Amino acid sequence: MNNDIPNFNLLAVFAAVMEQGTLSKAAEHLNTNQSTISTALGRLKAHVGQELFVRSGRSVVPTAYGSSLYSQIKIPIQQLNSVFESLGDFDLETSARRFVMTAPEHLQWILLDQFSDEKNKNISLEIFDQPDDDDKMYDGLLTQKFDVMVDIFPPDHPNIESVKLFDGDFVIVCRQDHPRIIGQITEAQYLAETHVVLERTRNQKRSLEHYTNIDISQRKVAYHGRSLFNNLLFCSKSDYLTAVPLSMALQFKEQLQLQLFTPPFEYKQISNYLIWLKKLNKDPSHKWFREKLVGISKNIMMQTSSKASDRSYI
Repeated sequence: MNNDIPNFNLLAVFAAVMEQGTLSKAAEHLNTNQSTISTALGRLKAHVGQELFVRSGRSVVPTAYGSSLYSQIKIPIQQLNSVFESLGDFDLETSARRFVMTAPEHLQWILLDQFSDEKNKNISLEIFDQPDDDDKMYDGLLTQKFDVMVDIFPPDHPNIESVKLFDGDFVIVCRQDHPRIIGQITEAQYLAETHVVLERTRNQKRSLEHYTNIDISQRKVAYHGRSLFNNLLFCSKSDYLTAVPLSMALQFKEQLQLQLFTPPFEYKQISNYLIWLKKLNKDPSHKWFREKLVGISKNIMMQTSSKASDRSYI
């Protein structure tokens, strides 16, 4: 083993592979190619005289030595990255920064609409839909395809940080001239009607199962949709029911002529978390963007609470 300290670049590449899981993702994360990553790992392996990774399918798995090395260097690497990133300039009045994020469907239009109020029109926001696969939920964040993400669950990852933006209600929705539901709904009516449901799961559960303990498995389902908005459209043209976040239902209540009801059963609110990489904590533009999103979220809460305080949406 060479007693000289390996240079920072080799350790940074090694840390990236540990965090990304594959050489290709580490290369994308560091804006380089896979050959460069492989070469750097080879140099570090020769320097320490130990195997760092073994192959496992398309991924690489750290050896015991590799895991031990990473546990010792990850905090200093993150601290140095934060120092370098904090040196970057960000002028709010002149910047042409493009921010990219992923968010749940019920927040996408609101975020874009409120972000458009920014005085500097050269600063832009681009939003992607969320991935369907739980295992890939954080891939775009870890590879820095996205600057941030908003999700309904807090992350459990050592390199990711989060803050709760707000808790929101969901509502039961049907068309205004529904033949059986007029002005109010009971739990028995809800369970007896035919439903439109969101064909997505998180943590092996369908959306509504995270927020209520009532048995919804026996509901009659007519349509399994991939989009909350599409489900609202179905209900506006049929006698079906669906459940959507209140913030989204309020956006389309008038246009689609919908009735909105507080759920006639016990339920929990939907949490919304802002999520980002810890190493970007001190980046000036990233910090501004996070603060902007927190401000927008406060506006969402105030606007939704104002409309819901007197149950005017019912």
